[in-house]
Amino acid sequence: MASWRRVNLKFQAKVLIPVVTVMVLFLAGTMWLVNSRIRTQLQSENQVTLGNTATLFATNFEQRAQSLVQQFSAIPTRSDFHSLAQKFFNANDRDTARETMQDFLSGAQFKETSVALFTDPAGQWLAGTTNEAFRAACAPWLKSVLEKNAPDARVVRVKDSLFEAVAAPSSLPNDKLLGALVVGLEMGDTVARELKSPNSQIAFIANDRVVASTFGDVSLNPALLQEYQRLRAPPPSSDAEQDFNLVLQGNHYAALPGRFPRLIGQDSTGYLMLSSYEQSWEAFQRTEGVLFFFSLAGLALGAAIVWLLVRRLTEPLRQLRDSAEAVGRGDFSHRIDIQSKDELGELAAVFNQMTGNLQKSLAQLEKTVEILRATQAQLSHSEKLSAVGEFVAGVAHELNNPLTALIGYAELLQMSQVSDDDRTSLQRISSSAERCHKIVQSLLSFARQHPPERKLANVNALVDGVIEILIYELRTNNIKVEKELSPQLPRLLLDPHQIQQVFLNIVNNARQAIEAHRARGLIRITTSVAGHSVRITFQDDGPGISEENLARIFNPFFTTKPVGKGTGLGLSLSYGIIQEHGGSITAASKLGHGTTFIIDLPITTTSEDIPAASPPPRPPLAQGKGRKVLIVDDEVDILHLASQILVRQDYRVQTALDGESALRCLAAERFDLIISDWKMPGLSGQQLFERLLETDPQTAGRMVFMTGDVLSEKTEKFLREHGKTYLVKPFSIADFQNVVNDMLK
Repeated sequence: MASWRRVNLKFQAKVLIPVVTVMVLFLAGTMWLVNSRIRTQLQSENQVTLGNTATLFATNFEQRAQSLVQQFSAIPTRSDFHSLAQKFFNANDRDTARETMQDFLSGAQFKETSVALFTDPAGQWLAGTTNEAFRAACAPWLKSVLEKNAPDARVVRVKDSLFEAVAAPSSLPNDKLLGALVVGLEMGDTVARELKSPNSQIAFIANDRVVASTFGDVSLNPALLQEYQRLRAPPPSSDAEQDFNLVLQGNHYAALPGRFPRLIGQDSTGYLMLSSYEQSWEAFQRTEGVLFFFSLAGLALGAAIVWLLVRRLTEPLRQLRDSAEAVGRGDFSHRIDIQSKDELGELAAVFNQMTGNLQKSLAQLEKTVEILRATQAQLSHSEKLSAVGEFVAGVAHELNNPLTALIGYAELLQMSQVSDDDRTSLQRISSSAERCHKIVQSLLSFARQHPPERKLANVNALVDGVIEILIYELRTNNIKVEKELSPQLPRLLLDPHQIQQVFLNIVNNARQAIEAHRARGLIRITTSVAGHSVRITFQDDGPGISEENLARIFNPFFTTKPVGKGTGLGLSLSYGIIQEHGGSITAASKLGHGTTFIIDLPITTTSEDIPAASPPPRPPLAQGKGRKVLIVDDEVDILHLASQILVRQDYRVQTALDGESALRCLAAERFDLIISDWKMPGLSGQQLFERLLETDPQTAGRMVFMTGDVLSEKTEKFLREHGKTYLVKPFSIADFQNVVNDMLK
């Protein structure tokens, strides 16, 4: 039998490997060719777009220059300007003329200019901005403007700055030249944004420095300057192609250097035009991914077809041999595929009919037994959880009220003048009460039935919750729990109730195994980040599991526990839950050396880091200053506690033991804040709010709820829809102060 299978596999491999190799090479070559063509076409289109953008920039720049010439050339032709300019020809009045011209050049019409000056007919400075570097850079060009007696605009570099310079001669009607008005507007980020085209960016470069950019991020300036210098430099060889593409801030751009129109000298001065093709690039990558996916799918499909064809050729012989051996062993599950209508086909049909009837009856019986077992286990588990949930919910409500009073009075006493020993005792009382509350909440959260719900959850918190549930049984059985929980775990997208059920099954199994074989034991739980997963490890020093049983522990209904101690469903359900979450669960064990369970849960894109917990500072309660507060609760201790907290801050407090009494108080006077219990005999807190909402919506808006019960979905929905604040009992004085402060701000 084994030799036949080896021969069959060798034959299939001889046919399959060469065919798959050829298919892989063909698909790889096709993908490379298609990707190269698409990439080349994409870059060519980007260069054309960038060229059009550069042409549009030159047009916009020329229009701006003409607009500036028209704007400033009209000033020197005015009669008031002529009067100011003629004063310079009177030697006795030059100082007064300069002061007057200075005031004129500082006027509102020059507020957007960086440089504004007036020169004589020879181009010498008479008044205005005393920028020697600007005048030196403009001197040759200004001389030409004065000679032609026609206004002009140019781009001028002055040190590390760029200016749009406009020179406008001033002449009398008799063509006598009085001088020239010269203005300079610095070319900064604002000018760059005005000149750029949509879907493009631009940077102005002067003196090996980026002087303006539309990116709005100066940290990109070195990269922009480097690309400008690279593209301006000649290629290393005549055959080399210049690469006009670059990536900035994760976006792909086509870049093109240019020289400003109307630039005076300075070949190193210019601009770098960038056109984004990020959308096209993303489309290309998506296309590339689709091609890769379909290539893999085609490869897998082709390999499967070839394998099936080869297998079909050898299948009849194998089936005849296997079926004959199976019948000899008493196994009637084998079937022979009828591929012909000859004598062999008729024999196979009779054989299949005979074994099929028996197999069908046996399978139906086994299926029925399995369904009954699974149904019985699920019903028993559901009934137990439902009963525990209802019981703990009632206990939680009854315990949370006295726990609130216990915690509150302990904190009040700590605020008073007590000895250090008494303060320590009070802190222990408060800590023990908080622990009781946490245990009840953990039991209730686990026992209640929850619909499947994925949300961001803290794995460390789930581990702590499980230990809180089992801490009594672990401690009474001398089982020590060591936790090494990483504080930097990301929160994971999971169903916390299902994952907590998995943790509880594993820890409880470890406890039962240790308890049955030794007087004391150790369970070590660690959490860490392992690659792209969060790893949770449960290690115990129990008796371990044999190699034979270890391979079957995740099978349904398999258990090593005595009859009546387990259903064999815990680990199989845990395996299914972890698989549904995209994770993995494995077990390692040796007899006498304990057992280790390792769970890996994937870190998804929606996971996030858990910030380090830091206790919020306790805010002081705002001074009451005569404000009136109504407290409604059927627990006298809660009323007394809340009243003491508020009265200490000069609040006027009135109490009511039920909703009807509260309505009478509200009808008699107005209160700044109403704090009401949610569950009360007679008129509940919700009913009190609904009554106020109908009769006095303004008072209803000043209402805060307290509850000692775990909020149901219906209650949470009601509070969320009405935007109501609520306090969960037991609460601390800090929690109480936070709510009062927020409501009375």
